[in-house]
Amino acid sequence: MKKICTLVALMLTIMVTSQVTNEGSPLSWDALNDQDQIEVQNLPGFDLEAVKAEDEIDDPKFEKPWRFGFMHSVDFGFEDGKWTTLDNGDRIWRIAVESKGALSLNFVFDEFYVPKGGSVYLYSDDRSDLLGAYTHVQNQESGILGTWLVQGEKVWIEYFEPAKMQGTGKLHIAKATHGYRSAETFNQEKGLNDSGNCNLDVDCSVGSDYDQLKELNKRSVGILLSGSSGFCTGALINNTNNDGTPFFLTANHCFSNPASWAFRFGWISPNPVCAATNNSTNGPTNLTLSGATLRARSTNADFCLVEINNDIPSDWNRVFSGWDRSDNFPSFTVGVHHPSGDIMKVCRDDDAPTKEINNGAQTWEILGGSGQGWELGVTEPGSSGSPLYDPQGRIIGQLFGGAAACSGTNDNNALDFYGRFAVSWDAGSSATTRLEDWLDPAGTNPTTIDSNPPFEVFALDGTLSITIPDVDCGVTEFSPTISLTNLGVNDITSATISWDVNGGTAQTIDFNGTLVQNETEQFVLDPIDFQEGESTINAEITQINGANDDNPNNNNISNTFDVGGDSFGTTQVQLDLLTDDWAQETTWEFRTTGGTVLYNGGPYQESADDNTLFTEFFDVDLSQCYEFEIFDTAGDGICCGFGIGSYELTTDTGAVIFSGGEFGDSELTEVRIASTLGSESNTLSNVALYPNPANSQITIALSDNSANTSFRIINLLGQNISNGMITNRSTAINVDSYKTGLYFVVLKDEVSNNEITLKFIKQ
Repeated sequence: MKKICTLVALMLTIMVTSQVTNEGSPLSWDALNDQDQIEVQNLPGFDLEAVKAEDEIDDPKFEKPWRFGFMHSVDFGFEDGKWTTLDNGDRIWRIAVESKGALSLNFVFDEFYVPKGGSVYLYSDDRSDLLGAYTHVQNQESGILGTWLVQGEKVWIEYFEPAKMQGTGKLHIAKATHGYRSAETFNQEKGLNDSGNCNLDVDCSVGSDYDQLKELNKRSVGILLSGSSGFCTGALINNTNNDGTPFFLTANHCFSNPASWAFRFGWISPNPVCAATNNSTNGPTNLTLSGATLRARSTNADFCLVEINNDIPSDWNRVFSGWDRSDNFPSFTVGVHHPSGDIMKVCRDDDAPTKEINNGAQTWEILGGSGQGWELGVTEPGSSGSPLYDPQGRIIGQLFGGAAACSGTNDNNALDFYGRFAVSWDAGSSATTRLEDWLDPAGTNPTTIDSNPPFEVFALDGTLSITIPDVDCGVTEFSPTISLTNLGVNDITSATISWDVNGGTAQTIDFNGTLVQNETEQFVLDPIDFQEGESTINAEITQINGANDDNPNNNNISNTFDVGGDSFGTTQVQLDLLTDDWAQETTWEFRTTGGTVLYNGGPYQESADDNTLFTEFFDVDLSQCYEFEIFDTAGDGICCGFGIGSYELTTDTGAVIFSGGEFGDSELTEVRIASTLGSESNTLSNVALYPNPANSQITIALSDNSANTSFRIINLLGQNISNGMITNRSTAINVDSYKTGLYFVVLKDEVSNNEITLKFIKQ
């Protein structure tokens, strides 16, 4: 939920994530029971023994993704499945695809377009394995989408289409892959525990000097499904803007059309097995994404950089790895990877790598001065593209190939080699063949950067946070909390914290006790009576354990917040609500701050109430506080991806309390009513704007002399499009060149400074 306390600048920020929700279930499971009446599409047979013989030859070569399945070209569209129309006009399309003996099936759509309100699920015949829902947020410009694996030899694909969107969806399946190994099943041949017994699950220790960094590294690494039938590994990688651009680094020999790629992150065993014969237990499998765009690749160090087509969801808690392009020899190296399509593993070589040419590429060679290869773990096919980390936890290369393998619970002491990051950085002739253009967009030219978010452990490291409590509208006296957290290795036994309000007289907090690493102590301040408006609390650690902090960069903190909020003198609040293309998703409540609902509205009628203006009036009392909350069941607000809906709260004199429309699940506005009534100038007491919607011009009509009235027109990005003075009681403004959309006209009486905001739609 987004919370708004006062009138804010008009902004448009559309954030769409592309993850498969892994929530809900197909509608047919409850609504239909006619699966046996749907014709099954059978994949042709193939010579599995010949394919496995090819794998015996190809697996050790590291020349392409590690193959787990045999890919069939198919031609399945809406005409091949079955449509079912429900009583309300909604439709369900289903198709069943079967390949005898398959451990799993996965698919590539060469036409994939799901309208808003639609969904696609994939599920096994026994419904034990469910993938989806894929929704409109997975639509790509190319129309291509690759799915993750579904267990079993028979898989259903189900598409739901709302009645109002009938005929707008597009689905066509071009590839179907019969998984014959590496599937997540409990059969003999499966991805889980397919790798050799000398491997270490990623949560196994590789040394106290690196284990904490490994906790960061593993949040970057993902398994990549390339070409619909092969596995590689790669990692999210940071850029110099530290902005979370979803760059993913892997090997060039893993390349296929990235639009069809699928990614999985965080596949980690909760019960790690460390170079032993017992099996790892399965871990989370729901952090999956589909679709990427190629940015750069080259054979000179066998690298491929793609940008995943949508942002990584923040609640996935992923990390973008730092990197080092110095090409200096590290004292030891660590690899994190998915060998043979297995759950995430880790390996370590205690010797410095050498620089060698392997298969024409410039590489780091993991052989070491002792000639023993990896000391802990190994890599295998499927590990291709996985990151090689230096002792500081920065990427210095990605896996190209090698001969390392398990010999029982020990490795075979053979070499591996990784393409050198420093070579990939600037050796290419253009942005499409080198890394620097993408990972250093500002051209700052650093040799190293740290991960995002960063991680560094100091012996003595305290940090502060300031929490402002949620208080009722209009309350000015409350108790903030200052928290001290120990991020260092050593215990904090004493600390001195200095704090002030708005730069005033400093006060001191003295801590004596014991704070172990990652433990927090909270200090609730005595109640402070703040002045209405903006206030700032500043705090600083001045001493820890009688000495200076080893990491002074996080010792100072400020928290600026609004106290009281704006108040409006009115006896009535007016709501103007313009619905979007999906009126049935919208509801709202106007209530007291104690939660008592005084007025409510919606859900509105599907289709009939789409793009319709509704006006409501709420009676209010002076010196009271209220809340208005608007909800959207689809989580995408009412503007601006599916229609240009908006809403506005105003006083009885037309003063704007809040205007909006772009939010997620909900948006909350606190409305504080002043103790006395406000007044507006005569100029703004009665204003009209027409026509609305408008094509080429709008007319603003005032009830009084307009000599002192200015106007400015603002778009949904908060940008000022036009401004000037109203020269007559009825003034026309040319909007012919404006783009289609919603605009706001702010009228201001330059004498009284009173303002009123109107809105119009440009057709």
